[in-house]
Amino acid sequence: MEEKNHFVHGVAYGKLYLAGEYAILEDYASALITSVPKKITVFVEKSHETTIFDTINKTKVGLLEENSNFTLVQQFILFLTEYTNSDKSFSLTIFNELHNDDKKYGLGSSGAVLVAIARAILSFENITYNDLTIFKLVALFNIKHNLSGSMGDVAASINDGITYYEKFNAQFVNNMILQDKSVKEIINTDWDGLRIEKVHPKANLSILARWTGEAVDTKEHVKLWKEHKDNYQEEFRVFVETSNTLVKTLKENLEETDATSALSTIRKLRENLLYLESFSKIPMETKAMKNYIESHSAGKQSGSGSGDIVLGFEKNNDKYQLQLNLEKL
Repeated sequence: MEEKNHFVHGVAYGKLYLAGEYAILEDYASALITSVPKKITVFVEKSHETTIFDTINKTKVGLLEENSNFTLVQQFILFLTEYTNSDKSFSLTIFNELHNDDKKYGLGSSGAVLVAIARAILSFENITYNDLTIFKLVALFNIKHNLSGSMGDVAASINDGITYYEKFNAQFVNNMILQDKSVKEIINTDWDGLRIEKVHPKANLSILARWTGEAVDTKEHVKLWKEHKDNYQEEFRVFVETSNTLVKTLKENLEETDATSALSTIRKLRENLLYLESFSKIPMETKAMKNYIESHSAGKQSGSGSGDIVLGFEKNNDKYQLQLNLEKL
């Protein structure tokens, strides 16, 4: 892969939430997230100075050069040096299939970019790693830079296929940071609550994912979630507990060739999201999304409410499959 000119690559996948949206913002909550057939590939090769190029901005920048489009990537590369303990320079190229012609599809991006970069740089440095190491590096970087969120997109971008994710206890990780532990120490510690597991679906189910053409700022919805939590403690508790139960049920349905039960679970997941909407005022479905959902055996939004992707589910006679349609709904 890298003998002659030390040329390596790392891959990460775009993602779609199947179940667990919003609830996954809470510690110990769970979600099912699937990869999509679009990905990010990062190539790294030896160079006399460190540069970054990506196919979205079509610009090459130096590691310390000021450019707001590359700040996150520059900061992450510097963060990784604390783990790799290396001062080698390289040229890094990011091929991004998750955006297109300035369209944002809501398939994730920043988390996947960092996953692909971490894989490529660790390979370049000949450092052995596993998926958990990559997840923790990206999640720790995000926490240290106050990039809040569930990190579910990070967990999902590591695997090709469906990922079952249980969110770690954020305070546990923050305590290690406050104790001034090194990146290596924190990565080598078992994080309380963290679970990432690949799911092997056997149910004969088609997932018909459709781009809505509506972009939603997830951060705004996360803000609404946090603002309403104190006023509706009991409702939030019910929503999160119901979501976690249904996520685990759907995981079992998918693993047990049980498409009929899976469809029933998906309908309940949708009902639970609409229950969240009823008290939190976080909008869940546009009229077009509602129509799309109701034209299928079961359906729901994916990710943020009123957001980029809506899902329809149908039984089929063959095997589990995901179809992604990026024509505007």
